[in-house]
Amino acid sequence: MSELEKTTTLFAACMIAVAFSGCLESVFMKDEENKMFMEKGLFKDCINYDEKERCWLIIIPENIDLDKENPLIIDMHGIGGNMYLQHNLTRFANISEEYGVYVAYPQGFNNEWNMADDLCCGDDDDFGFILEMIKTITQKYPVDETRIYPTGWSNGCGMTQRLAAQASEIFAAAACSSMYFWEDPSPDYSPIPFMEIHGLVDELVHYPSVSLVGFYYGVYNVEAALVGAIQNFENWADMNGCQGLMPEIIELQDDYDIRAYSDCENGAEVRLMTQFYTSHNPYLNDYPASSGVGRGKGNPTGIQTTQILWDFLNQYSKGEKIED
Repeated sequence: MSELEKTTTLFAACMIAVAFSGCLESVFMKDEENKMFMEKGLFKDCINYDEKERCWLIIIPENIDLDKENPLIIDMHGIGGNMYLQHNLTRFANISEEYGVYVAYPQGFNNEWNMADDLCCGDDDDFGFILEMIKTITQKYPVDETRIYPTGWSNGCGMTQRLAAQASEIFAAAACSSMYFWEDPSPDYSPIPFMEIHGLVDELVHYPSVSLVGFYYGVYNVEAALVGAIQNFENWADMNGCQGLMPEIIELQDDYDIRAYSDCENGAEVRLMTQFYTSHNPYLNDYPASSGVGRGKGNPTGIQTTQILWDFLNQYSKGEKIED
């Protein structure tokens, strides 16, 4: 055997030995049952649900400790948007890297979410898909199932509220922006903390009431027309059994305020953040104007909306508030 053949054979043997010795775990991480390998980064995953391929992006941050269970954020796009645009808009990737959190960006079928049966939008079982997606993620990765949080923008915020109110057993807290809740909570709803962020000059989902948004979505409902940011806030306070005649202003800045009901069942605080100079997009980053009506420029005063959403969610584990 020539020296070259010897060298090639030795190299091949070494590579086999390395592969079976577990020395590649710096690149691939195995779960406790050795069922699969986990690589860090941004990935697309899909399942077949309701006879359709349903997909999402998921971030596995570089600094995450895969030897322990970690929180999971579900971030849902607005109508006409998609999982890629949502990833670029909210930049929860920064939260993911700093705090060691998984972030999933599900894709709505036809770029929309069925946030309210018979009202908006589409007739797909998005509720069931999101729950099945969560189940799939928790089977693949070590997720802290006491710290799963839905969030989203616009139509995705409506979906966030539907999930929180109709699957409260799954989620520790919910927070979202620029939409109201048009459904009823499930009969066995157990209060969880909730926060909504809304621009005072939102040109699509108006702050005083949602009356005109129905024409954009192709639906109109008298009850929905009565709901605005304040009414939605009060509805959640009622759902969560909050006490007090008036909410407390817990933060007041030149460009926003935050109001809260804090004395609520299960410690399920309810908050409303009003951004005084913001339209439909409350995030720092601009949204492509071509992607939908009434969207575009982010908040004009540099409010760290994504960080504020996370700071609220990060206080809560299922059934309790996390002490600092």
